[in-house]
Amino acid sequence: MVIAEDVSDETVQHWYEYSMADMLMYTEPTRILYDMRQLNTISMNAVHKAIKLRRHPNIHLAYVAVLTTSITVKALVNVALSVNAGGRFATFTDEEAAVKWLFTQVPE
Repeated sequence: MVIAEDVSDETVQHWYEYSMADMLMYTEPTRILYDMRQLNTISMNAVHKAIKLRRHPNIHLAYVAVLTTSITVKALVNVALSVNAGGRFATFTDEEAAVKWLFTQVPE
């Protein structure tokens, strides 16, 4: 689980660079759970970086669940998800539902 507590430009840039490099290593479906429940908003910079990540050549191997209780965060995440790109993403308010989704979506 990746817990997001800070959405400064520096943190977003680090997340983006790490994620781009990490996806280069994907050889099989990968589950990722982002916990954004501590955030009330995210920046447009973060939205743009997420859209760029969704165009990575290995994104088809990513299964990503985003936990949030903020209507604003959910709306901004959905903006990034609305772009026609790869990967499988879903937003949740309940951690148990998110984990269940990840384990039922990822092929063995």
